[in-house]
Amino acid sequence: MKIDVLARAWGTPAGASNGMAMAAGFLAETLRALGHEVRQLAALEGFGADLVITTISATWHHTAPAWAAHRSMEHLVYWHHASGVPEGHGALLAAPPVIERQTGWARQVVLPPSSWAAEAGGECTGGDIVVAGAGPPKGGHVALAAARLCPDLRWYVLQGRSAPSDREPWLAIPGAELAPGVVAPDHLLGRARAILSPTRFEVHPLLLVEAAVRGIPIVCTDMPATRAAAGENAIYVPMQAPAEDWAAALRGALAFKAWPHLKLRPYAEVVADALEQLVERRAAA
Repeated sequence: MKIDVLARAWGTPAGASNGMAMAAGFLAETLRALGHEVRQLAALEGFGADLVITTISATWHHTAPAWAAHRSMEHLVYWHHASGVPEGHGALLAAPPVIERQTGWARQVVLPPSSWAAEAGGECTGGDIVVAGAGPPKGGHVALAAARLCPDLRWYVLQGRSAPSDREPWLAIPGAELAPGVVAPDHLLGRARAILSPTRFEVHPLLLVEAAVRGIPIVCTDMPATRAAAGENAIYVPMQAPAEDWAAALRGALAFKAWPHLKLRPYAEVVADALEQLVERRAAA
């Protein structure tokens, strides 16, 4: 099958600008390994593919009508990953497990993001507390307040979607290091003694999955998406908890020595099953 995958950015095993770029790159590689002919695009270019999978939420309201003018909407897949689910226009929806059944779509399947690091697994070997992002969406201000209460720990802070005003206060934290813009997942996971992720909103936090498969302790916000991603491999803290609670949860995570490894189904099987469901109705027709 000819499949076009659209993404605003693409990741490789060497890293990406964001988690969805990493997931899109890994999806494209997985589809190729399953025997499909795949193009990695940044915009809709022609209408020759048997199936188009787009991860670009910002242009969905343009992509769907443009596609409908030329082809059946059951050849178009929107892979949801952020914010609310948009209008379906009768297209196909692929989404993480936390997304409930949506109306306005011809078909909906479960397709969680994954990555090379999640698939490869590994062990917890690092000595730093990895902060999932310095900006407000990842709760960087909460992590900063907790870090001020734990001056004996070392910190490795991912930039994420952040401004200089979000990052600069970390320079005053003893033992804190700001990561460069793009970091190889194996590098940051190799440095991790624990993950601190007081995120304010998530659909499927890929970093938590990558950490959980290695048995790295996780302290994160208690929300459906984080529980769906990390399961029993995390300590969950209420969204509005004070910094003292986050610091205490982190201490507790570091003290516990028997963290399990999250077991994932092989991603090629997940993708193959989702693809079969996506084309099933069209093939029957």
